[in-house]
Amino acid sequence: MDYLGYAIESVLNQNYSNWELILVNDSSSDKSVDVVKKYTDSRIKLISLLVNGGNAKARNEGWKAAVSDWVVYLDSDDWLESNYLENLYQSIQGYPETSFFWTGVRFINSHSKILKEEFWQPRESLPGSTFFDELRIGTNCGVAFKRELLETHQGFDESFKASVDREFFLRISKEEKGLGINKILVNCLIGDHESVRKNYASQSEAYNKLIALHRQEIQSTNSRKKWWYHKAMWLALYCGNTAIARAYLLAMNCPIKSLLLYSIFSLFPLGMAKDLHKKLA
Repeated sequence: MDYLGYAIESVLNQNYSNWELILVNDSSSDKSVDVVKKYTDSRIKLISLLVNGGNAKARNEGWKAAVSDWVVYLDSDDWLESNYLENLYQSIQGYPETSFFWTGVRFINSHSKILKEEFWQPRESLPGSTFFDELRIGTNCGVAFKRELLETHQGFDESFKASVDREFFLRISKEEKGLGINKILVNCLIGDHESVRKNYASQSEAYNKLIALHRQEIQSTNSRKKWWYHKAMWLALYCGNTAIARAYLLAMNCPIKSLLLYSIFSLFPLGMAKDLHKKLA
């Protein structure tokens, strides 16, 4: 499937027409640029980076090149419903004090089968620390940010090669007002294609950094600490870093769920342990 073309056409087919589409080619080695050149709409702009800088770099280059007051992100393997921008515009007009919006997400596999639909409403209003306990926006795709927010917080942290969205949301959520639009307006592809979501080494490194950066906030409640440390533990196990995983396990005082998972990775080969974890999860 031509994922990029599908993403571009989902913007071209929007009911709301006052948009610009900035495509950032992060020094890709595939034929993405050839796909983009098929489209002649004057609202489409292509930026090509000479050196691969990762998701954060690409997103920062995109918003800095934008002239609009609002910025929406869309990965090349996801797409928008035709009324996404229309609903976003109405929400911006209705809630002018809000700095970012998200919508419901439809998760689809490579065979066009709908796996699930989800709209997440946080337990606590924003700004606040609720994103440290739960963050199920589903994907950064389709999240709209006021340009002023991106400027104030200096965009995405380019030292992160994974969990770029989570780092950014944790940083802004205690200061900025965000609201969800309770409609399924974004489609997220879940499949076997290459994705940063599956780079466990980068994810593990990112979670270690996040815990170090927000240690006081993460350790403020026992349930929050267990969630973060358990996630960091299994990411370390996926990468074969048993020493780091053991440190997180001991810091949690060895809860049964975490101890069982650690034992599985100690007893079985890595591939088999991963499969067992995914089935149990």
